[in-house]
Amino acid sequence: MNNISLIIFTLLIQTSVGIFSTTILNIWINKTGIIDIPLIILSTCLGLLILGLISAMAHLGNPKNAPHAVANMTHSWLSREIVTTNLFAVGILLLWIYTIADLKKGLFFIETVTLIFGISAIFTMSRVYLLKAVPVWDSIATPIDFFGTVLLTGSVVSAILNGFILDKVYEPNLTLLTISSLGLCLKLTALFVTIRVQKQSKNLVWYKSFRDKIDTQTLIYVIRAGLYILGAALFTAADMGMTGHSIFFVFISFGVIMLTEIWNRFCFYDSFCRIGL
Repeated sequence: MNNISLIIFTLLIQTSVGIFSTTILNIWINKTGIIDIPLIILSTCLGLLILGLISAMAHLGNPKNAPHAVANMTHSWLSREIVTTNLFAVGILLLWIYTIADLKKGLFFIETVTLIFGISAIFTMSRVYLLKAVPVWDSIATPIDFFGTVLLTGSVVSAILNGFILDKVYEPNLTLLTISSLGLCLKLTALFVTIRVQKQSKNLVWYKSFRDKIDTQTLIYVIRAGLYILGAALFTAADMGMTGHSIFFVFISFGVIMLTEIWNRFCFYDSFCRIGL
């Protein structure tokens, strides 16, 4: 149950940050002046954040434990993760209110600060798992993988939401395609680095105690890489107009990528193997 709540929390928060950040980048690159983020984008981000934070509370077990989780900001990456995630949520809520009320003053500043909090939330989230006692997580692959999820899922979901704004017609978007391609590169890099770290650790005690599971997962890594490439290829085909202007193939791309993400995160938590005390 704990793993399921963590999978839900990490994926929903990363997707929410991804939707917001890719939308901001898309608007910044393609437009000038005041940035108006569509309400459907902000509502989706807010909804994912609420569900993610509820899942995080479920992981804590007792809501009364929440104050203790944020009581050590100076030394605990978990506390920093919770604070930055909640600050990002506050920023999204404020932008949602601004959009409803059609306010403009200070909008660019709030969007910029919210983006910084979102990126900080993902960074601190990845730092939580860089534990010397859990060697399989303690590598650069963890933050690379998390940020890859942000860019890949965020760009594809943004494309879907833009399609609904345009009455279920998908217009090619080079910016979102570029971001998704970068996200794919990060995901594949994370898989490659993880395999390398595991193979270079064959003489270590922790590897020997975990060998059967790791050897089995090597093939699974390759399969997951293939599924990520398939999902990204479907999105590329839709963006380049190979499938017409239908949003259908973007939905299929999202389905393949998200199912692979869920599988990937299950494998991540299943690879847990603590050494020492």
